[in-house]
Amino acid sequence: MAQTIWIHKLADPKKAEADGMDYICEHLFQSLNQSGKLTKAKGWNPLPDATAKDGTTYRALFCDACEKHYNHGNVRMAKEPVLV
Repeated sequence: MAQTIWIHKLADPKKAEADGMDYICEHLFQSLNQSGKLTKAKGWNPLPDATAKDGTTYRALFCDACEKHYNHGNVRMAKEPVLV
């Protein structure tokens, strides 16, 4: 069974900090909430075509752990509000 990778939508100003990606993984989201900025300390893996089970693609930034476990179709949107 594949590991689900939860992604969070970024507000437009934060996309520049994320190399133009629209979403970040849960681990980068937690780091952003704690520090207020995105850092490359936990890895920096832009994935322009991360896919959900329904075939929807997302421009996402993954940490090393999420990038390692990513398989086609195991991305899901988190329910939190857009990050400012």
